Amino acid sequence: MISTLFGKKRISEDKLANVFVNKVLEMCSEGFPLVAAEVNESPEFETAPGLSPEDDERFLLIVLAANLMEMQRVLNAGQDKRMFALSISKFAQAVGRGCTDIEREVRALQSRMERLNAPSKNVVYAMGRALFTEYDLFRFQDSYYREIRQPHPIPLKRIFGLMGYFLWNWSEVQEQYRIG
Repeated sequence: MISTLFGKKRISEDKLANVFVNKVLEMCSEGFPLVAAEVNESPEFETAPGLSPEDDERFLLIVLAANLMEMQRVLNAGQDKRMFALSISKFAQAVGRGCTDIEREVRALQSRMERLNAPSKNVVYAMGRALFTEYDLFRFQDSYYREIRQPHPIPLKRIFGLMGYFLWNWSEVQEQYRIG
């Protein structure tokens, strides 16, 4: 209420990137075990994929890449590039890897996500399809879907439902804060 009376709160790009990366890490550490359980318990798979709750590295990159895609759509030109670079830097530092490697992986993953999801621009759908591809869930499906390398629509729909919980609402952040 106070922020609407006196304008938007101010937040630095550095602080926002730090909060964003910490929230992504927290969301994934708490949420991936639920995603893994949903995938492992899907009766549509011929055999359970056996995803381990500890095998969340690829999932973490999917969530980061998707959120950065959304961020780039919402933030102003220039600001999106700075936030992208800051977020990659902070993420790399948090997971103990090099910035260049993380940036290369994220950009490659974003490209795959766009290709997998074309012509749709829905990031949640891209995340679900990327999860299928990154964890090679195709091999656990019945022969029809396995041979055409398409996700079975029923578990895919359940995964879509879960992926929405891993997206930041960048429009809301921009409405509430003056970033800079």
